[in-house]
Amino acid sequence: MPVTPEPDPPDYRQDLVAHPENLAIMRRIVSAHVDLWGFRELADSVTLCAHELLANVDRHTGSPHCTITLRRRPDGVRVTVTDTNTDSPTPCDPDWATESGRGSKDVWAEILTSRPSARA
Repeated sequence: MPVTPEPDPPDYRQDLVAHPENLAIMRRIVSAHVDLWGFRELADSVTLCAHELLANVDRHTGSPHCTITLRRRPDGVRVTVTDTNTDSPTPCDPDWATESGRGSKDVWAEILTSRPSARA
């Protein structure tokens, strides 16, 4: 009887309120998924990235309600945070010396591994 490979674990998606008291729980959830997907060496970086993106929702959008999505990639993990503010971002010329003011509805980052086998 042929053995069929198990499918990759699915993406993780969670609607949440990005208040500081919820971020510790989200860090544990993010770290667990990164470990499950075989990227343990990326766990600290992905967790820190997710924490910062979630903290920025409450700080910059006027509403702490958002969705976080973790997606396993062949060479790492993509973290996307989507806010629920229905106002369109206001286009402006950002001051590249500042850490804010660029405006976006989806903010994402990809944390990649340096393992040769993961990039093949």
